[in-house]
Amino acid sequence: MKLKPPAIYECQEVREWRNQAMSSLRTSFPLTEEMQDDFFIETVCNRNAPHRYFSIVDGRLVAFGGITNIEWENGIGEISLIVNPELHRNGIGSDAVKLLLDYAFNTLNLNTVYGECYLCSDAHLFWRSVTHQYNAFIALLPARKYWAGQFWDSLYFSISREGFENGHNQIHATVHET
Repeated sequence: MKLKPPAIYECQEVREWRNQAMSSLRTSFPLTEEMQDDFFIETVCNRNAPHRYFSIVDGRLVAFGGITNIEWENGIGEISLIVNPELHRNGIGSDAVKLLLDYAFNTLNLNTVYGECYLCSDAHLFWRSVTHQYNAFIALLPARKYWAGQFWDSLYFSISREGFENGHNQIHATVHET
C-alpha cells in the first residue's frame, strides 16, 4: 500500500464514499460533483494550502486521507481518513494511518498529529484501537456533533512523534516474532 497524489476522478469516487458516511463528518451534507471538483482544485492542488491529501492505493484506490489544518509553527496537523466502505475491517485503515503518520512525522517533520471522531459513528471503535496502538492522549468531549436529532460526544486524540515511533516499533517487533 502507498500514498500517491490524487487524481480528480479518484476524488469523485471518494465523494461517493463520503456521502455514505455523513455521521462521521463535520460537514454533514452531501457533496455534488462540482463541489468535489472545487475541493480538488482549490485545496488538494493548492501547494500553499495547510493540507496535504493523498490517494491511498493497493493496486487500486482503497482509501483517501491526509494531514490537514497544518500549523507549521506549532508542528501539528490533523489526520483525515476515509476508507472504501466495501473494504472496512480488513486492516486497510490501520495501514493507511501508519502511512499518514509516517508522512506527518518523517516528511513534514510535525511533532503531533491529532484527530476527532464522533461517537455517533462506528468509526470511533477503529480510532480507539489506533490511539491505543500509538499510546495517544485521548479525551471525550461532550456534545460535539448534532446528528439524528441529538448531540453526540466525540473522541479527541493526539498522537506524538514518540508515540508513533514506539507503536511502529512494537508492530514490527510483533511481526518479526511470528
